Amino acid sequence: MQGQNLKQINDTKINEVLAHAGLSVLLITSTWDGHGIIMRTLLEGLSNRYSKVFFGVADVEDSPRICKVFNVTNPPGLLLVKDGELIERAMGPIGGSGIVDLIERNS
Repeated sequence: MQGQNLKQINDTKINEVLAHAGLSVLLITSTWDGHGIIMRTLLEGLSNRYSKVFFGVADVEDSPRICKVFNVTNPPGLLLVKDGELIERAMGPIGGSGIVDLIERNS
């Protein structure tokens, strides 16, 4: 089941991330990326824990513009955006405690 704040994002919906006042966490992944699937599951759980954080997931194939703008060439990638500005990028697989650390550090 999807977490209450985990939203499907693509090139036409990127403004939902950029317009959010506060922290947004965007996972860039693909259907064939096992690490991304695990990270998505982690974000679904964390979206219930961090209700003020906007959580989204974008597929690389549906979001070429997002990948280009944020320089994501190889999924998975985790983008942290605060008040419309990219504040941190984390490329590659990240476990639950690593994601929590990124959120806590940037909230």
